[in-house]
Amino acid sequence: MKNRMLVPVLAGLFCTSTMATKVEGDTLIYQKSDGEIRLSAVPNNDQQAMFSIKTNVGMHACNVKGIASVVANTKDHTTLQWQEGQCKVTLKWGQASVKVTADEECNSYCGMNAGNSLSGTYK
Repeated sequence: MKNRMLVPVLAGLFCTSTMATKVEGDTLIYQKSDGEIRLSAVPNNDQQAMFSIKTNVGMHACNVKGIASVVANTKDHTTLQWQEGQCKVTLKWGQASVKVTADEECNSYCGMNAGNSLSGTYK
């Protein structure tokens, strides 16, 4: 897919230009072989981002969505975290990718064979 430059959508949250695989309206979409992550701004809040991660492993799916909060911001990347119960998802959002790290406890959001499929680098 063709990369597109998107500067204004999350400018307050992200400190440099963002390269996304795909852009739909105000949503940035990054992909990996078995899934995708969608990021969009939270209105009037430059310290949070809405996210949705969907993965498929064979016939088994994994779906997590929520609002992640900024925990670190540098010129090279923004780190966001979301936690529900024991499941914690960390998003390290850089120039052209999002690295997702999901705790083992997040497997409760996944089908039987889709465990650990949330983690990885989405480009």
